[in-house]
Parts: sequence; C-alpha cells; structure tokens
Amino acid sequence: MILANVAAALPGERDFRLVDIFIKGGKIASIKEASIKKKIENPPKIGDPGTNEAADPYDYEDILDAHGLLAFPGAIDPHVHFDEPGFTHREDFLHGSAESAQGGVTTIIDMPCTSIPPVISDDALEEKLSIVQKKALIDFGFYGGVNGNMAPDSIPQVVASLAPRVLGFKSYFISGMESFPAVNEAQFVAAAQACGKEGRPLLLHAEDPYVISEATKERQALRGTQKPQWIDYYASRPMDSEIAAVMNALKLAGQYAKYVHIVHVGTAKAAIAAVGRGATCETCAHYLAFDETDFARFGAALKTAPPVKSPEQKAILWHLLANGKINFVTSDHAGAPDYEKFTDDPLLAYGGIPGTGTLFPYILSEGLFAKRLSLDRFLEVTSGGAARRYGLWQGKGSLAPGKDADIVLVDPYHTRRIDPSAMMSKNAITPFAGMVLSGRIEGTWVRGSCVYASVRLAAALKAPKDFVFSNEEGMILAKPGYGTFLTWGYR
Repeated sequence: MILANVAAALPGERDFRLVDIFIKGGKIASIKEASIKKKIENPPKIGDPGTNEAADPYDYEDILDAHGLLAFPGAIDPHVHFDEPGFTHREDFLHGSAESAQGGVTTIIDMPCTSIPPVISDDALEEKLSIVQKKALIDFGFYGGVNGNMAPDSIPQVVASLAPRVLGFKSYFISGMESFPAVNEAQFVAAAQACGKEGRPLLLHAEDPYVISEATKERQALRGTQKPQWIDYYASRPMDSEIAAVMNALKLAGQYAKYVHIVHVGTAKAAIAAVGRGATCETCAHYLAFDETDFARFGAALKTAPPVKSPEQKAILWHLLANGKINFVTSDHAGAPDYEKFTDDPLLAYGGIPGTGTLFPYILSEGLFAKRLSLDRFLEVTSGGAARRYGLWQGKGSLAPGKDADIVLVDPYHTRRIDPSAMMSKNAITPFAGMVLSGRIEGTWVRGSCVYASVRLAAALKAPKDFVFSNEEGMILAKPGYGTFLTWGYR
C-alpha cells in the first residue's frame, strides 16, 4: 500500500514534509518525496485533490490519496487500565482498544493492578494474555506488578521471571485496592534493585500516605458533621504528598534512581525532583486540561488520583512538558459505570477518567496546533518518549523505514467535538465531554492495516458497514485479536 501526497511528521524534521509512504509487510518500506500520479480518473481520496502530476508505475488499488492530510506516528499510551480479567464492568480490551484506535493510539501498555489476578506471577500473566489477546484490536504490552503482599526477598525472583515478557513493573506508595496493596520501603528498595539489574523501569504511584492521612484528618476536623464536598477530596491529597513521595522514592532507589518512573505527575516540583535525579516521569492530559476550579462543574467525572491541581500548576506542567522536564503524556485510562462514579460521598466515588481516546486529539489540538509544543516535542511526548522508555523504539515510535507502519492520518482543517455517545469505551463519563478540538482523525493504521476509519475514509476504502464498533464518526475495521503482544526489544 502507498499513502500518497501526505504531509508527514518525520523524525528530525522541523516541519511537515510532503511525501509518499510505501508500506509492505506491515512495515514502512520507504518514504519518498511525493511523486505518485493517480492512474484512474477518480482514485480513492479523502483530502483535497492532489496536484502532483509526476508518473509512477503503481496500480491505483494500492494507493490512497491523502493530499491535504497530516501523517503522524501512531500514538503510544503506556498507562491504561483495561481491567481484564476481573473488572470488565468498567472496561475490557475489546472496547478499550477500539477507543484507543479511534483516538489515534496504536499501542497501549496495560497496568497489572486492575485485573484479577494481578500480574505478579508468570501464571497470572499467562491467564491474562490468554484472554485479552483474543480481543485486542491494536498492539499491546503488559507491566508486571510489585505489591505489598510480596516479601522483599521474593521480589528479585518475581522480577527476573517476568522481565522477559513485560515492559516494566508497577508499584504504589498508597493504594485503595485490596488486591494490590501499597509497598513499604523495604519492598520498594528490593523492587528498585531488581528492576535495575534486569534493566526494566519501575513505575511508581507517588503519593505519600502519611501526608495524605494528616491532610484527611485536618479536613475531617474542619468539616465536622457536614457531608463531604469536593474540596474535601482535593484538600486531602495536597501537592506535598506527591513531592514527599518522589523525594523518598529516589532516596530509597539510590544508584537505581534512573530506573524509576513516576506516573501521572500533577505537581510541577514532583516532576522537577524526578528528572533532577535521573528518573523519568509522565503527566496526563487531564492535568494539562483541568484544574481545581473545574470540580464545581464536573465533580466525579474529574476525580482521579492524584487530583488535578491549581491553574498555576497546570500552566507550569505545560512549560515543563515543552522543555523536556516531563518525558511524555499518558491517559491513565480508567472508566467506570455511573453507579460507581456518582455517589453521595465524593470520597467514595470511583476515581478514574476514560482518556485513551482523547489523549492524542487533545495534545494535538492544545499542544501542537496551539503552539505550546514544537513538532519534535509533540512527537516525543505522544510516541517517541514512551517507545524509548519501554524498549519498543526499534519497531515503534516514529515514521521511519523498517519500523511498523503505525500511522495516524489527521485532517487539520476540521474540528471535533468530544461526544461521549460516540466513544467506543465501555464507560464514557469524562470531563472532556463537549470540548471542541482542532484536527480530526481520519484513519489509524497498525502494522500497515487500517484499524479505524472515519466516515469519509471508510467510504474511500469502500469498507463494509456491519462492524461491531461504528458510530456517526467512523468504524473499527480490525477484527478482535489483530493486536500483537509486545515484549522488550520489539522490532
């Protein structure tokens, strides 16, 4: 197949370049200056008509005229909770990966904690893989877990056993999950050392339990007999809890600090502290889009841990992201049904946002198109950074010959309003609802196959209309099980 006359975001380029992308065997075979002439009167096209008249000996059936569109490497979302097996009333791999594909995400990495059993053994990994590999529509990887149920001296063996098949390990300093309790200091030290020796990242949910406990007591005293309000949740998890947790983690990790990765950072000083000690960190789209003042509008739809912070923190996070002090952006995708989200007590409402489908569109619109991010930083925070961190760079993360043909086509001249009814996730309670974003995804390719097509693209491809996942925006073209299981060093 050839994607012809497309403005591509190529590595090392400061601006888009008009090219033809040649795809063979699921890989990018070559990228050449646009030169292909359409050989029939009305070739398949979804953008404005192409203007290049140079001849090229290719059959029209192999060519998609993408003139007027932008091509990006498929986004990587390395922080999702697809909740399978065990919590599929919230999400599963079929719906979650469909939502990812619609949002331009071609690779996800799933957390080990929100499945039963959690991925803390080879048997648990095999059980999970046997279920989800039949459903995944896009490529995927797993994290292994290190939790509070594990003896410190058992952790090195667990890490060594799982390391060949996972892309990192996840731990918590504070956890609300009975099936995946937080680690103590001895367990974290053992995990950091083991991950360092195996060359795998150790991901940490960094909030300090003591700081949160004290802040919660203070809010309870102030509230008295009054019902909890959203200010009580926000105040119970202050910025100091993130900062203290990061500083403690890096101190405990010592020489292995460079293997530590701090997930969903919402506090600027926490990010600065992490990167300053050689660790890496991520933020999430919701920390860049919302702040504490938005709780009054969105309530439970905005609840996540850590909570969003002040407007000032939001602005600083954008600055740190643009300047490389935050490595990349993730979704922390975690949907839930309304009976778990909308409770009388904000403190008991399920915390999570179904964000894998809005991740790339939001950063594209409010990062690249809004000129908060340069093109090279945009590519790094949406694909390249995660590919490097999780051992996928040889096969993923950029538009380059020899790599997988994971490609997103975007119409930059149209907008998209986020409509929960058009989302393919199992549950779509999101604060992004109603947001109007610049740019519209026309198609998503995974290893050379179109897995999502807009209505326009589906018409150009003459796609069938009877797919399980379809709406007024587009349809999923991949069959369940198309996604490939990824391990470290994937080519």
